[in-house]
Amino acid sequence: MNKTTDSRQVPLTVYFCGKESCQPGHFFGPAVRPHYLLHVILDGKGIFQKDGVSHSLKKGDAFLIPPKESTYYQADEDQPWCYAWVGFDGKTCPEILDQTVFSHSFVFHNPGDNIQGLLDCMERLLNSFQESQGKQLGPLGNLLLLLSFMQNPSLESTRDYSYAYCKKAREYMENNYSYPIRITDVARHVGIDRTYLYKIFMEHEKTSPKQYLLWYRLRIAAQMLCSTSYTITEIALSCGFKDTPSFCNYFKKHIGYTPGIFRKNCRDRSSFQKDSS
Repeated sequence: MNKTTDSRQVPLTVYFCGKESCQPGHFFGPAVRPHYLLHVILDGKGIFQKDGVSHSLKKGDAFLIPPKESTYYQADEDQPWCYAWVGFDGKTCPEILDQTVFSHSFVFHNPGDNIQGLLDCMERLLNSFQESQGKQLGPLGNLLLLLSFMQNPSLESTRDYSYAYCKKAREYMENNYSYPIRITDVARHVGIDRTYLYKIFMEHEKTSPKQYLLWYRLRIAAQMLCSTSYTITEIALSCGFKDTPSFCNYFKKHIGYTPGIFRKNCRDRSSFQKDSS
């Protein structure tokens, strides 16, 4: 099927549609596309990978490939998927997709309440494109209807989802602060992109993920300086800092004292309290 237009100046254009029953283990990528490409899983299952995050998908689920971003997807060995796809683009795409789950994720996990309705809509989109003879109205209407099955949940539910993501990220950082983890690793663990992770941290924690991780490491380091006899280097490495100088610089900048002076003050206070008791 040929593209009906290659202009991104129009509000929205459906370029092509298709359908395929994949062989076991069939894969595509890593590769990039020049436009948006939405896949809907009609049957079977497989995986979709983007930014190092792997998503398992099944009948009724969907994944979106954004323009100029590398992705990979593969059919299951035992139950290979059959999927349909639609390629589209246009200057209103960001605004439209912002109203769907694709505002913060590249996958749609069907809650199961209307799988057949979504699949029927995808089938109507395929048929309308084949019968359109270059006209856009039918395919566009069915594309918008298809995306309506993937709308963002209510505002309250969205906040609940974002808080759950934030909580999962916090727990990962608090359990892995001693390792040289990066914020990219945190986002990958949660299953969202780094930009969205930053957004929900600013909403719920009023600070960035990077600052949260730094402050958590410094807080643990301060506790260790006061309650253990480990050397400053041992504490620095135990708290995920790459070396002693960088740890000392961060500690002095954010706590106001060098680690050595902080430890001395802590011990002096402890000794004073014992003498006073």
